[in-house]
Amino acid sequence: MANWQRGMMRLLRIANHPAEVIAVDDLTPWYRRILFRSPEVVAAVDPFPTLWLRLWAPDPRRGEGAVAQRGYTFVSLDAAGQTFELDFVLHDVAGPAGDWARRARIGERVEVALTPARIEIPDGTDTLLLAGDVTALPAINTWLESVPAGISTHVLVEDDHADRDALPQTPRPRGTWQWVTREGDRGAALARAVLSVASAGDGLYAWGAGEKTLVKNLRGAFRDHLRLDRAHHFTQFYWIEGKATG
Repeated sequence: MANWQRGMMRLLRIANHPAEVIAVDDLTPWYRRILFRSPEVVAAVDPFPTLWLRLWAPDPRRGEGAVAQRGYTFVSLDAAGQTFELDFVLHDVAGPAGDWARRARIGERVEVALTPARIEIPDGTDTLLLAGDVTALPAINTWLESVPAGISTHVLVEDDHADRDALPQTPRPRGTWQWVTREGDRGAALARAVLSVASAGDGLYAWGAGEKTLVKNLRGAFRDHLRLDRAHHFTQFYWIEGKATG
């Protein structure tokens, strides 16, 4: 079946690269890390925080041979081993990438495409605020691994799972990490928690990602309450509750 997304990417001259599954690790029953080998991808990548790729997952509900693209943040890159890792949150609602990740086996192959868009924090940033749900964890951890040691970090993640402490958390000497339990709409409790730890100022940069309603609440906190201009905050929704966006 023809796929308009693949056709559009060909027009934009965005190349696809093969990637082979070489290991699968269940960090929790609902959070899976997959290790891929792809010499082409690793050779082409210049790592930076929130670097992500497009994964083409089989989508049999749309017909034989159909695929769907979904975005995933690089968890790690190993130049010597020519490997990279991606984390998958296994949502209750079915979706092509999540369904594929649930049944992924060593030796399987998929195609991925690189997305070089880079986010830069402004000069003079001394405090980095990172907020979202568990789908934002890979990106949050890349920030924590990459920002200079002199920048203070505050991480706030909204999640209700009892085993959430088993998820990856990059430690930082000048950093705090807070799990926020959902109350009401997604992101409502998270936005309140953000305002309790952050104050407006030229040295603050805020980043948020996750479910669409959660991100809407975060954006309101960043823009309307902290009064951050566009240069000092960024938000991106990754999925929509109840829809097959995984």
